[in-house]
Amino acid sequence: MTGVLWITGVSGFTGRHLVQFLRQSGASVRIIGVDIDVSAAADLDAAHAIDLTNAEAVAALARREPPDWVIHLAGLMPPAAESEMWRANVGGTVGLLLGLREGSRRLRIVSIGSAAEYARCAPSPLTETAPCGGASLYGNTKLVQSLTCLWLAAECRVDVLIARTFNLIGPGLPRRLIAGSLVHQFLAAAEEVHVGNVHTARDFIDVRDAVHAYWLLVQQGESGGIYNVSSDHPVSVQEMLDILSRVSGHSPRIRIDPSRVRANDPASVYGDSTRLREATRWVPTISLEQSLRDMLAQA
Repeated sequence: MTGVLWITGVSGFTGRHLVQFLRQSGASVRIIGVDIDVSAAADLDAAHAIDLTNAEAVAALARREPPDWVIHLAGLMPPAAESEMWRANVGGTVGLLLGLREGSRRLRIVSIGSAAEYARCAPSPLTETAPCGGASLYGNTKLVQSLTCLWLAAECRVDVLIARTFNLIGPGLPRRLIAGSLVHQFLAAAEEVHVGNVHTARDFIDVRDAVHAYWLLVQQGESGGIYNVSSDHPVSVQEMLDILSRVSGHSPRIRIDPSRVRANDPASVYGDSTRLREATRWVPTISLEQSLRDMLAQA
């Protein structure tokens, strides 16, 4: 495959890993990075600082660098304010699609969604047909982002796919996320590690496996399709603590911090990625232990 690929949100955690994956895999693409701030972006063919809510700015860039594909990573999550999440996640998606509709070529967009789109009451394993909405403010913004992409696709003459990603893990993960927080505390050799509920279990997928899935969907996904990107296995916070203790050689006391315990948090949430695996033959290859080892080594 040869052509021009836009990566929105290129400066973020996943964007950096996606660029690295494409370079290491030898993909014959011209990589155009798009973000509100591209000063930290690296190894790109071109980088453009654009606010995606500005459809005219997107259209101007599309005239200069018309894309064949877009992997849409840009967005915000907590602790960003609710109004900012709606603006970035939904407004930015609308601006992106409206800005791209003037192009003469048919292009494909893989929009990165979230497992947070699923309803709190939906039973695991979660398939793409599970009920959606209402689990969190963030999840609602991501659901509307996904639906907006699918609704606008025909009007804007683009192919759209949704990659509904579960909990990312891997080198460089921000400290605000549970695995990033735990690794940071272990690296600090703290006598105590502060956590919330250690018994809740979630589906963790290494970011390096996730970006591989995104690129396969660019090439092989079905237009209009929604695909879970998940490991399909629930892992508890306690299991992560046990792995970190073993691989780091550090066994701190575990202190439950009530401020980190979420009310009505489901005991176990995990996905079913059968649709993705059957469409692309994707298989995650990086174990949770390897992810945590790499996070400890590269933090």
